[in-house]
Amino acid sequence: MTMKRSYIISEIGNNHNGSVEKAIAMIDASKAANVDAVKFQTFRGIDIVSPKVKADEYKGWDVKGVEFWYQFLDTIALKLEDHQKVIDHSLKLGLDFITTPTSPYIVEYLEKLKGIKAYKIASMDLNNTPLLEAVAKTKKEIIMSTGMGEMAEVHRAVDIFKNHKLSVLHCVSDYPLDPDKAFLNNITSLIQEFPKLDIGFSDHSLGHELCVAARCLGAVVFEKHITLDRKDPNPAEHHFSMEPNEFKELVNWIRHIDVNLNTTGFSRSETEKVNRLKYRRSYHYNADLKQGEKMSIDKLSFVRPGDGIDNEELKDFIGKTLNKDVKAYDPCQLNDIK
Repeated sequence: MTMKRSYIISEIGNNHNGSVEKAIAMIDASKAANVDAVKFQTFRGIDIVSPKVKADEYKGWDVKGVEFWYQFLDTIALKLEDHQKVIDHSLKLGLDFITTPTSPYIVEYLEKLKGIKAYKIASMDLNNTPLLEAVAKTKKEIIMSTGMGEMAEVHRAVDIFKNHKLSVLHCVSDYPLDPDKAFLNNITSLIQEFPKLDIGFSDHSLGHELCVAARCLGAVVFEKHITLDRKDPNPAEHHFSMEPNEFKELVNWIRHIDVNLNTTGFSRSETEKVNRLKYRRSYHYNADLKQGEKMSIDKLSFVRPGDGIDNEELKDFIGKTLNKDVKAYDPCQLNDIK
């Protein structure tokens, strides 16, 4: 069965640090990496977390200068009024625009904008029924991550989007992801559970290797975070994101695997067909021989190139007589005998 060409999403997320200029630069970098789509996150901090949660509750993030987590989130959010500008720039470059809404209010706002290809459901919202139902009222395509989720939760969410074009992504909500804990066999499980859906991988590891492995397992949708500089001092998700040159390498590898998996049957390359003649051995005469001589194995050598008879044809050759003179190391041909 011919497999699909992978769909690769550059997750800009909030690595623009709220700057529309930086967001546009990241869209440009994503285009240079040859991705299919860019993805943003559209949110207000208060939509996501209780205002009582302290900023240091979530470890591994640079939250200096703010007391509460919702305040930190607001510092890295792209302003709602800047969204149409980044959408337009993405479309101008031929990239699909995807974003992750975080509340029914945000969905309502985004539905007024033009050019959004799909909505992404974050892993944290797999069980957020009010949000899922709000998104389900739209006509957008849906891409859904499954980090932290049980299979029963995935089934309930899939059912909500039964009337949508839906892709389901395996995801491990760990930042950065330890490759030993990627649970890539979840991809196989999702393919078995949802054979009619596109299954993919939202990867938070630092390399491209897990994505390559996921592609070989059948994943066809990929999401990976991008940053202009992993050492960017501004707080966001830079620390587990790929830099542009790394992202381009990821895309190249996935495309190589696409080509490989789109070759059906037991195949050989055109180069191998040439090399078969060059590198394979076949039977050649090991001395000058005269017409009428009877063929025996001691008069032959099995050497390169492969332009003579092979072992399958040898039985039809031995014991027969030559119908012409031959030179040493001429290839043995069935039409040399009678």
